[in-house]
Amino acid sequence: MTLPQPISRTLIICLSLCLNFTCTSPRAFAQGGLSYKKLIKSAKEEARAGNYLAAAESYQKAYSQKPRKKEVLFKAAELYARIRDYKKAANAYQFLEPNDQDWPLLGLQYGRALKQDGRYGDARRELETFRDSYNGADRAIVTEIVNNELVGIQLAQSGAEGQGIVDISRPGRGVNTSADEFGPVAVAGDQLFFTSTAGGQSRLYQSRLEAKEWTKATVPPGFPVIAEGGFGTGSFSADGRLFFFTICSGLTGEDATNRCDIFRGERSISGAWSQPIALGTNVNMPSSNNAFPAITTDAEGRNVLYFSSNRPGGLGGLDLYFSIQQDPNDPLSFAAPVNLGPTINTVSDEVSPAFDARDQYLYFSSNGHPGFGGLDVFRSSGGASGFSAPENLGEPVNSAADDYGLSLAAGSGRAYLASNRVYGADKPNTTEADIYSLNFRAGRARLKAIVYDYTTGDELGGAEVVLYQISPQGGTQELERRTFPTGVYDFELQPAGKYRVVISREGYQRVAYQIETSATGSSLYGQPVFMLKGSNTNNNQGSVYEEGAGNQARTRVQGERSGQGTTRPRTPASNPTIVTSTMPGPPPAPAAAPPKAAPVAYRIQIIAEKRFNANNRKFDSVRSFGNLRSEPIPGRNLLRVTVGYYTDRAAAKAALKRVQASGFASAFAVRYDQGKRHGMVRF
Repeated sequence: MTLPQPISRTLIICLSLCLNFTCTSPRAFAQGGLSYKKLIKSAKEEARAGNYLAAAESYQKAYSQKPRKKEVLFKAAELYARIRDYKKAANAYQFLEPNDQDWPLLGLQYGRALKQDGRYGDARRELETFRDSYNGADRAIVTEIVNNELVGIQLAQSGAEGQGIVDISRPGRGVNTSADEFGPVAVAGDQLFFTSTAGGQSRLYQSRLEAKEWTKATVPPGFPVIAEGGFGTGSFSADGRLFFFTICSGLTGEDATNRCDIFRGERSISGAWSQPIALGTNVNMPSSNNAFPAITTDAEGRNVLYFSSNRPGGLGGLDLYFSIQQDPNDPLSFAAPVNLGPTINTVSDEVSPAFDARDQYLYFSSNGHPGFGGLDVFRSSGGASGFSAPENLGEPVNSAADDYGLSLAAGSGRAYLASNRVYGADKPNTTEADIYSLNFRAGRARLKAIVYDYTTGDELGGAEVVLYQISPQGGTQELERRTFPTGVYDFELQPAGKYRVVISREGYQRVAYQIETSATGSSLYGQPVFMLKGSNTNNNQGSVYEEGAGNQARTRVQGERSGQGTTRPRTPASNPTIVTSTMPGPPPAPAAAPPKAAPVAYRIQIIAEKRFNANNRKFDSVRSFGNLRSEPIPGRNLLRVTVGYYTDRAAAKAALKRVQASGFASAFAVRYDQGKRHGMVRF
């Protein structure tokens, strides 16, 4: 189904960013005390040149001189919407009265601007009023579109979140600038390709995450120079050898037609790039836009290309298609594309597909399915034979603005996204798009800690760790049993669960403790385990040290079974300790040291601060080194924060290096004599 022309014009608001990759940045224009005629002339010239902010401001100033010229204010509002300044667009639309002849879709445009500005209540009222009063010939289609917007508002107001908890952050100046950054390509969790319009032309850049900071973006060495037009978005094949990407004509201005086609480049092992080749007319259909390529492979090892196109025969706007390469050695052998159908595509726009071959999920963005703002990110399971109904990924992946271009870093739990959302004081406007980083494992509970020798404090490798789940009735069931070559042990947990951890090693007495995970929040659990030398009587029965909380002595429990199946401690001396969630609630509080302080021991001081909150997530990277402890600095309103306990100097030195590499570069070792602080030591 093709939308009537008036509606298609309104949708260009969302397409202006996706297709006009190389449009000039909005700039203000000083008109001084120009007359009405000169302001109108200036506005038209700026619009033709693609300087939409300057044009909008000229129109608005002209309107202030002649308030009866409502058509001038309407032009200003449309231009504000085009540069994604939703607040100014809505503030201009509100002074206009419905005009069935000149702007019949005013209520829809006004409601959308309010919605993307996050004013959901006002947007709902305006859209409902418009829907109930609209009587155009295309009423059925318009009503469907408005109802879709209203469902999206209801979704946003319900506070819907995606599956699990997701952390979102905005990389700094190494990646984002005052220009548009979009089209992220996750080469790995810490390596990123992306597109930027910095400098006035759309180019491909690369950056790397080093010591929690992104390096200054640079053009990939040897990547072909795009002499005419600009780089759009791209996608690497699984082996990193092939790169499919879009080149757009880069024409700007009110009357310009921007054409996008998909190309293929090849990168050798040495890093050299081949000259890009345009895919054949099956993909790059003449007189249509073909963009947002995403390459994957099917079960037969064939390249499958997903992309967006507004070619004839679609459902409306940009639709998603896939095409299978027939000859692996012929880049022009992609078959006739197949439309993904009405489950995925709508009368509006579907863009930036990404296919996760491992989990068989298709990710894409759409402003046709119910969403929080303009373009929202969705996912659908399936493949070439068909896809399930799309699922909105919710907050914080989606916002009231446009969110698109999701790129997954395989196996890392991380992804990257482009959005023009407001992001606190760092980004107070919606007129530019930036890259954002997503951590999809943020809401997963995780057990991670270290096993030590009780006497020496050395890290103890080779321990067998068994994870049991405790039922609400108190029974236990073995979930996983693993032997770790180093002292560090690590398991994934489920939220709102109770677990028992049993650690065994030849020549040492078995140790156990319990944890309870939070129903919400991102949490890291576990406590360092100090194992006493000794032996168990047999594989199924023997002494177990039940790890206590804080500085309490450990409670000895007899009869812990280490075999599979349901287990119960026999005649425990006390109830086992539950180590509660680190977020929210108190942190794990493992023993600061063995009950009897060693003659010489070491802790790692990581920071000094006025207030110490062990729940703070900045400490998550070092919790596995031992318990966090604070102590006052005499004569100063500061607290020292230390972690770990080591009686061996070499072990303390090794731990210090690992703590420094975990984000606390200024950490240092502190010596304790008979439990009393002696001072900083240098190894």
